[in-house]
Amino acid sequence: MASFISTRLIDRARWQREEALRWDEKRLDCYGEFATAIKQFIAIATRLCAGLGLPEASQPLDANTGLPALAAADQDLSIKWEQVLMLGSPDIITAAQDWRHAVWHLEWFARGLRNDLVEYEQVTADREAARSRFYTAARADLGIVSGSVPERIWPPAWQQPLQEPPDSSAT
Repeated sequence: MASFISTRLIDRARWQREEALRWDEKRLDCYGEFATAIKQFIAIATRLCAGLGLPEASQPLDANTGLPALAAADQDLSIKWEQVLMLGSPDIITAAQDWRHAVWHLEWFARGLRNDLVEYEQVTADREAARSRFYTAARADLGIVSGSVPERIWPPAWQQPLQEPPDSSAT
């Protein structure tokens, strides 16, 4: 009888580990799909902003093409958001919501409803900070202990302004 109970407990523990792994995989997929959807939304919005003359390195996109694409990206993002609500921890939900709010602020610029450059720079900073919080929360929720995501260096070194060459006529 003790052997039966022991075997049953071992089987139950194995099943619980396997079930936890399945949910971890589902959450990983969910968080990755949400991040992909929000990045797609951002890509379209920043291209629209560039088309409106706001300082963006993105290829400009006109409103006739960009606004329908932005609406489609928003629909996809909303679907991914619902998945985050179902599977995410409270910290993930809060971080994802903060990232969405920062991106919605960007959307107002993309739609031409805002145009203040100082506010636009703040939107960019807020969006990056919210993104970082989301990835930190996702990694914690998934039990990733290898450290935090390194801070993004932007713009990259190759894009920094070049220094003037020394004046050769002074010799």
